[in-house]
Amino acid sequence: MRFKFFLIILLFLYIYSGAIKEYIDMPEDVYLKEIQKEIIIDQQATDVFNKEDIDNINITEKRIKAWNIIITYNESSYENIKNKILKSGYKIKHNPKKMYYSLGPFSDISHAKEESKKLIKLHGLKNKIIDLVF
Repeated sequence: MRFKFFLIILLFLYIYSGAIKEYIDMPEDVYLKEIQKEIIIDQQATDVFNKEDIDNINITEKRIKAWNIIITYNESSYENIKNKILKSGYKIKHNPKKMYYSLGPFSDISHAKEESKKLIKLHGLKNKIIDLVF
């Protein structure tokens, strides 16, 4: 039992002998100087309270883009399409002059495409996606 314990201690000493020797040989003040050299602080990154004028801020694009789904109808399918859309849980906007319902706006085109595919698959409603820029 003592032999195993002695063997384990010798094994740890052998593995960590380089680190132990370096720690003993290194003067304490050199070690502290090396630690201080590794710490570099960027003053601009830490200055979060620096305020800039609004004139210095550049706006690259002032537009907001959104997508709507447009479902056109004719006089005979007006009520049928309206009931299908409302039963599905959508809120619709109706344009009687141009004879279409619009769903949306959607902030992401992938979401608009997904909803468009659902309308086609579930209800067979042909639609198109239009983009709005404002």
